[in-house]
Amino acid sequence: MARSILQLTAAAALLLGQPAHAFETIDVTPVSVADMIVVDGTLEAINQATLTAQTSGRVTAIHYDVDDYVVQGAVVLELENSEQSARRDRALAAQDEARAAASEAEKNFARVEDLVASGTLSQSDFDKARANRDTARARLKQAEAALAEAEQQLSYTRPQAPYNGIVTERFVEPGELANPGTPLISGLSLERIRVTATVPQRHVDAVRQQQALAVVLDDGTRLTSDRITVFPYAEQGSHSFRIRAELDANVDGIYPGMFARVEVVTGQRDILVVPESAIIRRHELTAVFTLEGDTPRLTQVRLGRQLAEGVEVLSGLQDGDRIASDANAVLAALAGE
Repeated sequence: MARSILQLTAAAALLLGQPAHAFETIDVTPVSVADMIVVDGTLEAINQATLTAQTSGRVTAIHYDVDDYVVQGAVVLELENSEQSARRDRALAAQDEARAAASEAEKNFARVEDLVASGTLSQSDFDKARANRDTARARLKQAEAALAEAEQQLSYTRPQAPYNGIVTERFVEPGELANPGTPLISGLSLERIRVTATVPQRHVDAVRQQQALAVVLDDGTRLTSDRITVFPYAEQGSHSFRIRAELDANVDGIYPGMFARVEVVTGQRDILVVPESAIIRRHELTAVFTLEGDTPRLTQVRLGRQLAEGVEVLSGLQDGDRIASDANAVLAALAGE
């Protein structure tokens, strides 16, 4: 490695005494870029839930298992429901009876009302008929409420998926007794994904002022979100603020649990940037060719971030330096090509 560095330096020195070559050059000038910090984040599903038993019963059927896709409203499993079905049937019969009694009371009240109007019956007969009608109406409402409750209890034996999603965990087996509160099955939706991260206290105001955040996945994919939530309190111990940013639902290849980096813009600053083509990378050597007149000199540099404009130079160059825009062309000249 040290030998290759020396060879490059010696070859560059040989050009000092040779005729000048016409290299394409650029002047290094400051570029204003966003000053930012990068924090680690994690992708998570916005919709994720664990279905729990809301009534007692043994598990009679399991329709979906881990990794299965479930559509909203699908019955994911079933509990033994003979008791709940019998209660529903009794409530249905009671409702039918109450409805018939209410219908008869309505007809009787209408007849009595006409007879009272004609003077055939007394006011007391009218009041009695009206009371019977009101009582029948109340009993019908009570029966309807009892039926609704019985049907709700029966529905608890057939829990449904609250949204489209994937089953992530199953907690029961067929034949197992489930009681109210027993976890049954967990799942999440891939239709709504967000990234969560924490930012230091000194930068939280910068996040609140931003219209969008850039999210960089581990494979280099860049996403942008303008749906940002900043928690209104700092976490104990770290004194950092948690942030969330919802991602577009139509992005392929993003899944809960994946690692991501969140770029938080904290201001603007001027930096020196050079194109990638101007850089020589040899083991631990990173350098560019600066030019004094038309003569190239190997100048070691320390680089920073990769930007759209090029590569940030942290040290080794100054504003106004002239460099070869194509390091390979200089190397070809050194080799006599």
